[in-house]
Amino acid sequence: MAQRIFIFWNKLFNNKQQIMIKKNQTKNLALLFILVLISFAISCGSSNVSKPENAAPEDAQADDYASLKEPNIAPQRIVEDLSGKVIVLSEEDFKSRITALDNPKGFQYLGQTPCIVDLYADWCKPCTFLSQVLNSLAPEYQGKVIFYKLNIDRAPEVVSAFKVSNIPKILYFKPHGEVSSTTGFLTKDELKKMLDDILLKP
Repeated sequence: MAQRIFIFWNKLFNNKQQIMIKKNQTKNLALLFILVLISFAISCGSSNVSKPENAAPEDAQADDYASLKEPNIAPQRIVEDLSGKVIVLSEEDFKSRITALDNPKGFQYLGQTPCIVDLYADWCKPCTFLSQVLNSLAPEYQGKVIFYKLNIDRAPEVVSAFKVSNIPKILYFKPHGEVSSTTGFLTKDELKKMLDDILLKP
């Protein structure tokens, strides 16, 4: 009889232990499920980052050229040589420092200081005499007018764009102004008058 009572209590005790283990397992599963839900909610929420009201659209940020298309944004300033010397340009220099040749709005001076561009050739005798005049005047206009030279034999695109048929030819550029030109040799006094009237007169 005592043996049967012992077996009965032993089974009852084992059943209680199994029930408690199952309850603990259920609790652990429930806690695990809740933690998974919380972590999922946090990760989903973090991906939905709000943008500032004045943030630029993604398309505009991706397009590095977009700001240059805006009419109210000034182009990058060009570093100018204000040493008072005559500066020799290549054709690429001309397009990057003076004006683009394919601008649908026409020739627009890229610099901040008025300048002249002497279109010359090594075989042109009048060009040689004009070069001496430019070398003499450049220091007098230091900081006010930049003096450039461009060899037309190495600048076919410029020759075509400006319809150069005779040389020497001087192009006059100033900020926000139209391009002017003179053809033929000019004395020092004649060139000074052109500089003062075209580029420096308000």
